[in-house]
Amino acid sequence: MAAVARLVPLLPYLTVVAALVVPLAAVLYLVTTTAWTALEQAVLRRPGTAAAIDVR
Repeated sequence: MAAVARLVPLLPYLTVVAALVVPLAAVLYLVTTTAWTALEQAVLRRPGTAAAIDVR
């Protein structure tokens, strides 16, 4: 119980930390998925890849 009482005054600071970390995580997610999609499209749209895929 005493440990909880010591941590309660720190909660506003944890909110500030979360407010900084969550947007950074969202930006990292958006950058990663955008880069992955762009790379994937670049690979799939290379000349000659359609012919190689259609060969059976």
